[in-house]
Amino acid sequence: MNEGVVKYKIEFKETPPLEPKLWEELEPLRGALKKIGLIGVKSGVGYGNVSRRLKEGGFVITATQTGHLQELDGYGYSVVTGYDEERFCIRSYGAAKPSSEAFTHAAVYALSEEIEWVVHIHSKPLWEMMLSNDEYLKSAPIECGTKEMAKEVRGIYREIDPLSKPLFAMAGHEEGIVLFAKSAEDAIEVTDKLLSDFNLV
Repeated sequence: MNEGVVKYKIEFKETPPLEPKLWEELEPLRGALKKIGLIGVKSGVGYGNVSRRLKEGGFVITATQTGHLQELDGYGYSVVTGYDEERFCIRSYGAAKPSSEAFTHAAVYALSEEIEWVVHIHSKPLWEMMLSNDEYLKSAPIECGTKEMAKEVRGIYREIDPLSKPLFAMAGHEEGIVLFAKSAEDAIEVTDKLLSDFNLV
């Protein structure tokens, strides 16, 4: 599979680096996940990303292939202003293009206006244990970052309040886990509980 490769069409406007007010709230969360290896780089390909909903609409997300960087600034984030599922197209601006998982993030935000933060992490032991444990939600074995994955997100939560089970394993994306929350604190709590459930803290 083409891990880390942007598969969607993009209408991108290159701009100067984003202002701190757009991305600075994301850095503590990303830094914490980077520190414990849930965001990083493997075989030269960056993995993991974080985003948050913007009051003015859309969301800000880590830019593509930034997993190797210890810290990000305005050059390492991109704003997604909209998406078109039918055309499989993302509209965005920034100094760099958004993560290859931006379409999946958009699909999660579309589940509920209460969802303010979305996180995509990688952990082989967590991923394997989630797939083997019926307590956890998982997607069908669909390739990540695709139109089909966006539809799958909607299907997973068709009859479930998304915030009642705010995480799922991506069966078709080795090591990939998506979680979401109302706040950065809640996102950290969901992550900590996942690590605790499997005695990885």
